[in-house]
Amino acid sequence: MYKYILKRIAFSLITLFFIVTITFFLMHAVPGGPFTGEKTLKPEILENLNRKYGLDKPLYVQYGNYLLSLLKLDLGPSYYHLGTTVNDIIARSFPVSAKLGAVAIILALLMGIPAGVIAALKRGKWQDRTVMLIATIGIAVPGFVVATVGMIVFGVKLGWLPTVGLKSVKHYILPAFSLAFFPSAFIARLMRTSMLEVINQDYIRTARAKGLSKFFVVFKHALKNSILPVVTYIGPLTAGIMTGSFVVEKIFTIPGLGRYFINSITNRDYSVIMGVTIFYGALLIIMTLVVDIVYVFIDPRIKLQK
Repeated sequence: MYKYILKRIAFSLITLFFIVTITFFLMHAVPGGPFTGEKTLKPEILENLNRKYGLDKPLYVQYGNYLLSLLKLDLGPSYYHLGTTVNDIIARSFPVSAKLGAVAIILALLMGIPAGVIAALKRGKWQDRTVMLIATIGIAVPGFVVATVGMIVFGVKLGWLPTVGLKSVKHYILPAFSLAFFPSAFIARLMRTSMLEVINQDYIRTARAKGLSKFFVVFKHALKNSILPVVTYIGPLTAGIMTGSFVVEKIFTIPGLGRYFINSITNRDYSVIMGVTIFYGALLIIMTLVVDIVYVFIDPRIKLQK
C-alpha cells in the first residue's frame, strides 16, 4: 500500500509539473502583458515595471526562476494588487471558498444520494420519473442560471434571503444551493444507476430470502456497494467546489478564490493565474489520491496495487 501511495505521489508531481509548464507558456503566448491596460503607460515606466518583476528577461529564464520559487512554495507577488503576494491571496480567500464549498458538498450529498436510492427502489413509478426529471433539469441548467433565478426570486422579489456576502447562515443558502444543484442531480443519476445494478445481485436476493428487513438490506448491503461511483465523483467535485465556483462567487459578491481568479484573467495578473491554477491542480490530484485510498476501506474487494 505504501509503495502504491509513493508511486501515485510521484506521478502526481509529474502531472503537476506539466500543468505548471503548459499554463506558464500558454499564458505568456497571449498578446499583451500584465501592465497592458486601458491607460497606456510611458515606455520608461513600463520598462521599469518589467525590470522590477523580471519580465524583461527571456522566457526560459522567467520559467526557470518561477520553478525555483515554486520549489520554495513561493507563488510570487501579484502584479495588480500591489504589496500583496499570491500566497496571501490564497490564504485569505481559500477559507471562504472552502467553507461555502463544504456546505454545498454536504447539501449535494444529502439531496443526491436519497433521491437516487428512492428512484431506484421505485423504478418506473412517479417517484422515479420525478427524480429523473429534476436531475435532468439540474444537469442541463448551468449554475449561474440557478444562482441568478434564485437571487431574483428569493432575494429581490420575495426578500426572503440575502444576496450579497456570507455574513450569516441565511447568506449561505442561495450560493450553496446554486453550487449544489448540478452535483446533486449528477449524484442522483449515478446513485440510481448503481443501485439498480446492485439490488439485482444474488447476494441481495439471498439477504431478502433470509427474511431481513427491506431497510436493513438496502442500507447495510445495497447502499454500501452502490455508493462507489459517488465516492469517485466526490474527489474532483470537492476540488472544484472548494477552490471556488468562479461565476457563483462573482454573482453573490463572495470574497473567495474564484473572484480573484476571474479578476486575474481580466487584469492579466500572471502570477495569480499561475498560483490559482497550480493550487487547484494540486488539490484535485490530492483528492483523487484520497478517493483511491478510501476505496479500500469501503470495498475490501478492491486492493491497492503496488
